[in-house]
Amino acid sequence: MRNQIKLQDINEHFNEDKKLISDEEQDKLLLVNVRLFKCRLYNLGLKYLITSTCAITQSDIEKCYLRYATFNNVDFTGTNFINCDLENAIFNSCNLRYVTFRNCKLNLKEILGCLPSEINLKVSLLKELRMNQLSLGDNKTADELLIKIHDAEKDLLLERVKCNTSYHKKREDGISRTIAFFNYIMLQINDFVWGYGLKLKKLFRTGVLILLLFAVLIYFFTGEEYMVILETSHDNKVKLNFWESLYASYTNFTTIGYGHYIPTRLTSIILFSIQNLLGLVFLGFLISGVYRRIAK
Repeated sequence: MRNQIKLQDINEHFNEDKKLISDEEQDKLLLVNVRLFKCRLYNLGLKYLITSTCAITQSDIEKCYLRYATFNNVDFTGTNFINCDLENAIFNSCNLRYVTFRNCKLNLKEILGCLPSEINLKVSLLKELRMNQLSLGDNKTADELLIKIHDAEKDLLLERVKCNTSYHKKREDGISRTIAFFNYIMLQINDFVWGYGLKLKKLFRTGVLILLLFAVLIYFFTGEEYMVILETSHDNKVKLNFWESLYASYTNFTTIGYGHYIPTRLTSIILFSIQNLLGLVFLGFLISGVYRRIAK
């Protein structure tokens, strides 16, 4: 049960636990060295609020208008923001560990400047911000945050692999470090191949690299082992020059068939089979990426 106090009394009773502050409005309120613990701030109009060296921890801030507010060195550990307007709010050197946001308008640039130094807490806060943006229907920003999440997860996995800190040395063994390394490699590949499904230009770049790679492999590692469909006689096998190898790589990768050149020996058949499989995977990624763009 929370006892209610008034906004005007906060600075006089600067150390408050389990209190309720609700249904008030006061512009340009100044809070200095105020401590609120497990309090509830509900339906407050606090435009141009200025706070300095305060602690608002494990509290609920709900339906509060905090646009243009300034938070200087404020500890928000464990606090929940719900349906708040924090657009254009300024955060300077704030502690946002274990903070949650639900359906809030945010000044993301400022909040991202206050990410925790601990990578696991950084990942957690980024996930909170992404869920908040999705709840607002801001898919573009949510995708940008997803990239930041995966990049931070790579740093976290690398820390687990290296075990440079006592924290990880106590908690990681050989198996968990191996799994962490495998997940790190998969995230790196995911990022390189198609930017976690968010950057189609990376996917097309990957496709071009595969085309060139297999063209080189066909040119240097296969010999006179291709039948030319346009020729009436299939007895004579030919070796492909580089441009013919590139054409064969293109037709096979795009899964339209062998084109004019049919492989007849084991080496070329294996190369064509692997590339054809990669082509099918590429098309699957492409369809997924295009659908994601359309679904937005």
